Amino acid sequence: MIKLNNNNNSGALLDEEEEILRKKEEVTSLYRYSDLSIKNIAQQVDMPLNEIQRIADKLVKLNASRLFEEESTTRIEKIMSTNVVSLDISKTAAYAAALMTEKKVGSVIVIKNNRPFGIVTERDLVRRYFRDTLLESLASHPLIMAEPTTTVEKAAEIMLKNKIRKLPIVDENNTVAGMVTVTDLAMFLLPTRRPGLTLSILQAVSRGKGPRCDSCNSTSEIQWCDSCNRFMCRACEVEIHSVDLP
Repeated sequence: MIKLNNNNNSGALLDEEEEILRKKEEVTSLYRYSDLSIKNIAQQVDMPLNEIQRIADKLVKLNASRLFEEESTTRIEKIMSTNVVSLDISKTAAYAAALMTEKKVGSVIVIKNNRPFGIVTERDLVRRYFRDTLLESLASHPLIMAEPTTTVEKAAEIMLKNKIRKLPIVDENNTVAGMVTVTDLAMFLLPTRRPGLTLSILQAVSRGKGPRCDSCNSTSEIQWCDSCNRFMCRACEVEIHSVDLP
């Protein structure tokens, strides 16, 4: 009959747990303060790649949540884009498409009686495009808007509540002053180019719902489009860049 030495087994188990903890601390330090890739970190600490990735994912989500909490009271006017195109409801889809291409924007604000009425995106033009279609019938309305003094946190709440990815900013004179997208929020909160942090910030902004395509709101196959400077699903990227709008 073999007798097990429980004391030795317990000691070995404790040493193993301490070693795992030490490695996790080392991984955390390397991930936060070095430029090493996940693969290189795994090689340096001699841990499986999937374990390193799990640790990194937790760190990324924690960093994203902290960043959003710290910057949530910042006014949206500090991060909004002022490159916004506005057109009267009497303009045609062809005119809007040409202007969007010229100005390199993904949407136009439609104006009716000198007041913001709705919004037309490049996706609307691609899917419902007829040259002579008037913007009044093409625009999505009523237009969900915010003031320049709106906080980042409030802007995120408005986007979530209304399931929108673009938020026009209108001043006290009812004039369109800028535009903010979910991607703008993520990029503002992004202090590092660590892979995955932008996506996790988007998840923090969206309360864990994950990033969506800025054109169609899809959550499938989301990727960063360098030419458009925003997140898009693969289908939208192919569709939009394959259509030659006049």
